[in-house]
Amino acid sequence: MSSSVSKATRYTLLIACLLFCVGCDQYTKKIAVEKLKYEPPLTYLNNTFRMEYAENTGAFLSVGSRLSKPVRFFLLVVANAAFLILVTGMLVFRWQMPLVQFIALSLLLAGGIGNLIDRVFLNGIVIDFLNIGFGPLRTGIFNVADMAITGGALLMLFSWFFTKDQIEQKKEQANSETTTSVPAE
Repeated sequence: MSSSVSKATRYTLLIACLLFCVGCDQYTKKIAVEKLKYEPPLTYLNNTFRMEYAENTGAFLSVGSRLSKPVRFFLLVVANAAFLILVTGMLVFRWQMPLVQFIALSLLLAGGIGNLIDRVFLNGIVIDFLNIGFGPLRTGIFNVADMAITGGALLMLFSWFFTKDQIEQKKEQANSETTTSVPAE
């Protein structure tokens, strides 16, 4: 399956993913700043879905927001940019990986770029505005880039488990073929 999709098709998928995810992320953040920044949260479906403006100086769920500004800059801008360069390298030089992994890395890259744009141009801040929950169980406040990152990470986990199962099945099949092809004495 990995080589059944051409390099050109994969790069078209990558560019489409980047344009769509980063574009939607930046556009929705712009709307959030314009419509939600100084307003109370908007709630829908009996408060299941909430739109609420937040400025996040940390990572996922504000982890690291209490670190000093230079440490946050290093971890959330420099280290993140280095990771995104690594992911880009994997997509370019190992493009024949299983398609599901290629798509997962494309989503991780797109989400990472979306949040990195905020950090660079908004002095270390990422705009968040979405929240989902039922009763007291709620997600943290997140954005479109976070959804791409989460989707990419879940897809990568799924692909690892699926690939691992496929490899084990092929090994078992190869072992059973070698034992059945040995002539009996």
